[in-house]
Amino acid sequence: MKPHVPEPSVQAALAQWRGAVLADGDGGPAAFRERVLAAGVRYGDQPLCVVRAPLLLSPQVVATYRDALAHLRGAIQQARALLLADLDRGPESLAARIGVDAQTIALAQTDPGYPGTAVLARFDSYLLADDLGRPCPAFLELNAESPAGMAYDDALAAVFLSDPAARSLLPLLRPFHATRAAARAALTAWQQWRAGDPHRPVGAHAGGERPSVAIVDRAGVPTWPEFELFAEAFRALGLSCRVVAAEDLVFDGERLQADGAPIDLVYRRLLVADVCAAPDVCAPLLDAYHQHRVCVVNAFRNGLLHGKGLFALLHDPLLRRHLPPEIKATIDRTVPWTGILRDRPGPGAPADLRERVRREPESWVLKPLAGHGGRGVVLGHAVDLRTWQRAVDEADAHVVQRRVPAPSWPLDPALAPTLTRPPVLSLDPFAIRGRLAGFLCRLAPGPLANVAEGASQVPVFELDA
Repeated sequence: MKPHVPEPSVQAALAQWRGAVLADGDGGPAAFRERVLAAGVRYGDQPLCVVRAPLLLSPQVVATYRDALAHLRGAIQQARALLLADLDRGPESLAARIGVDAQTIALAQTDPGYPGTAVLARFDSYLLADDLGRPCPAFLELNAESPAGMAYDDALAAVFLSDPAARSLLPLLRPFHATRAAARAALTAWQQWRAGDPHRPVGAHAGGERPSVAIVDRAGVPTWPEFELFAEAFRALGLSCRVVAAEDLVFDGERLQADGAPIDLVYRRLLVADVCAAPDVCAPLLDAYHQHRVCVVNAFRNGLLHGKGLFALLHDPLLRRHLPPEIKATIDRTVPWTGILRDRPGPGAPADLRERVRREPESWVLKPLAGHGGRGVVLGHAVDLRTWQRAVDEADAHVVQRRVPAPSWPLDPALAPTLTRPPVLSLDPFAIRGRLAGFLCRLAPGPLANVAEGASQVPVFELDA
């Protein structure tokens, strides 16, 4: 793969945007920062967007992602079926073989009460190009647990659509509205859950036929401002919605509650890893979930799909023999080859994988099977040979993934005065029930697009041709 070159129409629109920013006398970066903070796009108390330029995508790029996600959805549905089929085999189960820990496997034993794989998900990807110059995503990981960024993107889109620089481009800018679609999908999951047992309790408002919603995470997390933005999307559907800390939940055997008010639907931002680390704190939510007294979206079962070992399974003959040729072709084209490093070779991995990876640091990235936020990731091309080989030798419960080039965005300093060099651009599509719903665009000072390490965000628009 090689860098994607934006289409002439996209380049022209961005140049037009830059010109409008330079001509605008609205107070400059300080005023822009205040608009971002006022919109609630904050990570802790810091603005999450520091670049006064949107990412514009052509219809061709959007269609490419939409088609690829449709194929990956089929592969992941089949992977889920295989993983669920032998969970009771413990350490010999397929889930254990791809690195899913015993606590996550235990959580996955509970049927969430509604069908489907992942209601809400987000792929981490780079937008690249194939040998013919056509747009081609490289999907690096799947966040099937609790994908962040939807509400931030929609709030930023509103900020940018009201920016004076957008006036001449307004007819061409199409926002995605992923938050609204996510809230509707969560409500649909609750309706399916409710239909499975009409005697399940439900909130008393709106005639008792619409759920009371709680957005749940640990207290004090820096993404709390996004939860407040998401709550507005649920309220726009006529639902009662609160943002609640897991520490404040109570379960009396019949109803999950917070501050005495019942909860019917939980939009879970709490990670499985957080639950495993603090089981006592999370016990009320878990007890209500296991007893089918509350609908949880995403379900805890999604922990099976969240680990990095899932992408190794996509390249494993065990899964691929169940997939049609067009899905296998999409995987080969868009998912860098991924294998598991353990004491014994993981699914689909050659016996000499560890030695091959030791010899070719420029070609590989080493990642822990569990974890998030870029912790523990080693980039072979970015460290010396001794460091790389020691990391590979000591790796147990890691994946290795073929390295793909990290694309940068050569922004004009007038649009990004705080950036000292072109940022790495990560384009991460949101999938709702497996279908494209929007994008998270992160700009990072290095190849790991993690907010805690300094990555920022800009809104994404489709540019009407």
